[in-house]
Amino acid sequence: MSAKLRIKTKGIEIEWEGEVEFLKSEVPHLIASIIEAIGSGSIDEEEETGDNRSGQNNTNASNTFTTASAAAKLQARSASDLLKAVLLKLQMSDGVEPASRARILDEMKLAPRIYRPSMGKNLTRIIDGLLDLGEINEPSSGNYVLSHPTHEQLVRSLSA
Repeated sequence: MSAKLRIKTKGIEIEWEGEVEFLKSEVPHLIASIIEAIGSGSIDEEEETGDNRSGQNNTNASNTFTTASAAAKLQARSASDLLKAVLLKLQMSDGVEPASRARILDEMKLAPRIYRPSMGKNLTRIIDGLLDLGEINEPSSGNYVLSHPTHEQLVRSLSA
């Protein structure tokens, strides 16, 4: 099984792809070494002092992040929660809007602490339920985006 990791902070970006066992055993040590090498100042301090010409607030939600981290931050517990976290990640972090069903399923699998194979088997039912609730939209056949109110609510939750 393969995993991906992307860390972006203080002007550096590290991207890694490899075996899950390495991620579990070695990456925590790697992150500690990176933090030690770049200093102990918080990321928020850098963002406050950084050039913010666009006038937008710098929050963790505006940075690149993973599906697993979004799901964890949003406290996703159900397939519907995970699907919304996936769409938020794809829209905000990857700039993918709308997302195909296949892309959504691939991203859901990148949150192994939440994803279960039954979610893939029930994806049509999950999507239909979110469409009925107005939490997602289908701008073209088989492609989905978060509805505006759902997007705004998730961004607030992710930034909290």
